[in-house]
Amino acid sequence: MAIRTIDTSGMEPVDTKVKGKPEVAFVLIKDIIIDERYQRSMERTGLRNVRKIAQNFDWAKFSPVMLSRRENGQFAIIDGQHRTHAAALCGISEVPAMVSDLSIEEEAAAFSWINGAVTALTGNQIFKAALAAFEPWAVQCDSVVERAGCKLMTYNAQASRKKPGQVFCINLVRRMVESGHSTELYVVLSGIRESRVKDDIRYYNGFGLAALVPAVITAGVKQPSAVTAFLDAHDLDEVARLVARVQEMPENKGKSFKGLFASSVTVLLKQHLKAQAK
Repeated sequence: MAIRTIDTSGMEPVDTKVKGKPEVAFVLIKDIIIDERYQRSMERTGLRNVRKIAQNFDWAKFSPVMLSRRENGQFAIIDGQHRTHAAALCGISEVPAMVSDLSIEEEAAAFSWINGAVTALTGNQIFKAALAAFEPWAVQCDSVVERAGCKLMTYNAQASRKKPGQVFCINLVRRMVESGHSTELYVVLSGIRESRVKDDIRYYNGFGLAALVPAVITAGVKQPSAVTAFLDAHDLDEVARLVARVQEMPENKGKSFKGLFASSVTVLLKQHLKAQAK
């Protein structure tokens, strides 16, 4: 059996300012709180994970949770919410923890980094934590969507519970904003809100945004009213049905529906604008 030590002799040193060491201690579970400004909610998958950990509880498999000390003597949990719930479910009253003294923003940034890099978080959960930490990309995305009279959601929801104006496609919105197309995103969302499809939640998400924003960029549309007029004059569901048939043609083998649909919407928007200009 090979045994080795930690050896960094062949690595380039990293010049990083490291803050003071956290305190290592057992902390009473009753004193631990969950700050929902950045922490994920305990959804169905989370509850299953808690029960699985509890059913297989073993201190050898329990790594210390990460906490931030609050002024009122409580401790905000940064990492280890599921493990702590599982411990409580097993009747355990305290858990091992690394305790740091952090601001709310530092807590949220730590949560976003730890879970975004290691745990499979949803885009909505990452956005929630990043927004609480005032990360520029999250603040900008939130601002653009809110300015259009819509809401960028920090959680996902069942289709039956989604409402018009709620935007759940965080990753899509982030890509658009970070690629410099905040204005076009605003134009599309604002145009949808005044159109005949304003109550269709699909238009505020992948179905509408993934096709309309690229079309608006290509066509150079600057006013929401142009998007409204286009949507009032065209049935994108019918366009989608036609594209599905076109996709089956031999010459389109291997082409994605998403790409073909976006291209079709772009062509239609250009034709619409040309007709309106006459």
